[in-house]
Amino acid sequence: MTISDRKHILQNNSDNKTEEIKNLKGMIFDIKRFATGDGPGIRGLIFLKGCPLSCKWCANPESQKFRSEIIYYKNNCVGCGKCIKSCQYDAINEDDSFGLVTDQAKCVNCGDCVEACLHDARETVGEEKSIEDLLNLIRKDRSFYDNSGGGITLTGGEPLFQCEFTVELLKAFKRENIHTAIETTGYTSQECLAAAVDYLDLIFYDFKHIDDDKHQEYTGVSNQIIKENLLWLNNNLKEEKIIIRIPYIPGHNSAVETQKRMYKYLKQFDKIKRIEIMPYHRLGAAKYEGLGLDYELKELEPVKKKDLNHFVELGEKIGVKVRIDSK
Repeated sequence: MTISDRKHILQNNSDNKTEEIKNLKGMIFDIKRFATGDGPGIRGLIFLKGCPLSCKWCANPESQKFRSEIIYYKNNCVGCGKCIKSCQYDAINEDDSFGLVTDQAKCVNCGDCVEACLHDARETVGEEKSIEDLLNLIRKDRSFYDNSGGGITLTGGEPLFQCEFTVELLKAFKRENIHTAIETTGYTSQECLAAAVDYLDLIFYDFKHIDDDKHQEYTGVSNQIIKENLLWLNNNLKEEKIIIRIPYIPGHNSAVETQKRMYKYLKQFDKIKRIEIMPYHRLGAAKYEGLGLDYELKELEPVKKKDLNHFVELGEKIGVKVRIDSK
């Protein structure tokens, strides 16, 4: 075999690998254009489906399962019954109190009921998209990112739940010199984190509770992996890239002493830019009903930003920068 033949084979292998990566698909449930607040400038937010946590306050319950789902919007339903007739699996039934109920054990998410509904009362959430699909969409807004110092933020769900896809997507954005950020629970393997970190300009890192038992009670998982990954990030980053996000949930982590302990713990990490407190809201509560799920925190009242300003002062006393999120 000649040197020319070897080069030709290597080039073909490289081209095939590039094509495979372009066609690699991830499960996406939403894309928001022209967003602000989740990173600098104007941004595109890409929401990836699948999450190992099941936080009781989750604003996007449709993000948790790694598959497409059908969500029902009761207020749009006129009770015509077309969805019931369209379902060949007999998965949709009438309910006096709720309107229509979908038996998730029978539903195969075929989408026939969505097509039959003329009133937008049913929607398929979650669609496979390739890296090339997303690049083509993002390129349309490139000038807005460049002019505002913006970029792309991957969120979810947990983006690193789809590790291979997420890492290759980040690489593709960096090849086009697009600023990248991620919102992560930190609940992933260290190998996945290591594969992604070099292609990230900013990391929003959730820290929900300092106590492991409380963390398990409200999220379904231990916080040990989250703590270990935060330590690994801090030891391996060369500059401040981490913004800690603490969801402020009354009755869960709202006590001043709990917040104080979290701030003192986080103070040791020198790659943290700041801490952001995310006030509890109920904007996602209706989605639970639409997915046939129970929203356990329905009795909690939303928290106002002005009621949390004292935590900024508490942070100053401890020596950490705290900001109250205003989204």
